[in-house]
Amino acid sequence: MITDLSTRRPLIVDDISRRTMLGALGIAGALMLAGCTPAQSGSAKATRTVKTPQGEYEVPADPERVVCIDYYSGIFLTELGMKPVGGIDYSWVDASSMYEPYVKPLKAIHSVGEITSTNTEKVAALNPDLVLGPTPGSLYDNSPGAMKKLAQVAATATIDFGKTGDWRPPYEQAADEVNRLAEHDGLKKEYGDAVATLKAKRADAIAATTIASLNYSQDGNFSVDLAPSSAGVVYQDLGLTFASVARGTDSNGVSISTERLSDLADATMIVFRADTAGAPQSGLADVFALPAWKELPAVKAGNVLPVTWIDLCGYRWAGQAVTELDALLGALSPVA
Repeated sequence: MITDLSTRRPLIVDDISRRTMLGALGIAGALMLAGCTPAQSGSAKATRTVKTPQGEYEVPADPERVVCIDYYSGIFLTELGMKPVGGIDYSWVDASSMYEPYVKPLKAIHSVGEITSTNTEKVAALNPDLVLGPTPGSLYDNSPGAMKKLAQVAATATIDFGKTGDWRPPYEQAADEVNRLAEHDGLKKEYGDAVATLKAKRADAIAATTIASLNYSQDGNFSVDLAPSSAGVVYQDLGLTFASVARGTDSNGVSISTERLSDLADATMIVFRADTAGAPQSGLADVFALPAWKELPAVKAGNVLPVTWIDLCGYRWAGQAVTELDALLGALSPVA
């Protein structure tokens, strides 16, 4: 059985339990303790208007105390050289799940709750001048109602994450909302230059390669990333051909029964979610133990490769993937 994953949130979100939101009374109390109101906290600062798919927002011209209540925007701001004063709980990230240079700064962000349960009192106590979060009611709105409540605390600006894992448009939107487009564009150019260099260097290997990217396995199924997934956008930028089962463009990935491992037969290169030691993660070890797995052409050729950037977002993290893909493409063996 093949299942479309367009309504499935990323695995990092599915693994976090839901909590209950605090009420408006709690917000008011926190504002009193902080000694400010939304109007007072931003009244002395210059503002600017940003246009987003959700409409226009008036935000600080140069925000200094930003709180991020989604998984991605804290990473975006860290890459842009900003330190959010508050964000989701990043205590769990490590080098197997995050771009290593960002592990320490993300862990240092003051937690305002888990991704599914933003603590509005904790946000108010930080006296933010801007709160970033997902579009209310969208696929990535993991803490429903939070953005509406936080409009009582500070200026807010939502980010449209769409319905896939393509982080590039929301990254640009977040960069605009914090007035860091110049930094964003510089990072984007560095990544683009690295992609162009690799495409020229490995043109023959890229043309000959059909890739499948395995994300996780559970309940007798395994997930293959599509082009709009977090890492899939890098494969797409490089011009790699996706395995036939992974050519959809409207979701993060496709879930396939382990009884249909033969659907990967046209892949000449398979990458998979791994830890820093190269061990398969998220249930994939069970897939690799199946007899049918060992019969796949890419497996027989030794072209099954561990990676730690399945969940990548941000141009430096994507640049790491490009660097590693250079070596991986250069080491591929012919597939019979």
